[in-house]
Amino acid sequence: MTQKIKVVIMSGAEDGSSHIFNSENGDGIFGENKWTISIGRKDDNDLCLRNDTFVSRQHANLHWMEGRWWLEDCNSTNGSFIENEESFFEDRRVKGIIPVKTGQLLRVGRTWLRLEEAE
Repeated sequence: MTQKIKVVIMSGAEDGSSHIFNSENGDGIFGENKWTISIGRKDDNDLCLRNDTFVSRQHANLHWMEGRWWLEDCNSTNGSFIENEESFFEDRRVKGIIPVKTGQLLRVGRTWLRLEEAE
């Protein structure tokens, strides 16, 4: 089954830009019943955030598995965070792999991202 996701950059040098990933086009990596999109500062990541010096070379992964999106921090120096629905002023640090909803904000380094349905 083909999966698509749109990742919108919500802050930083690339504010407002978006990237559409499509499993049918060979974006990301397939393995063990999941589709993975890598995020980091290094050029070989699927989503390269080279302008944010707080982003690690291999910072985080987005996984499509079990019918939903998951965010995994890859032991990055500055962490990965998701917006905390209970407290507007405090983001929740990602430990391990956690579920992420479409429309929810997430942060890697100092860059805010939002997942959206791709058309």
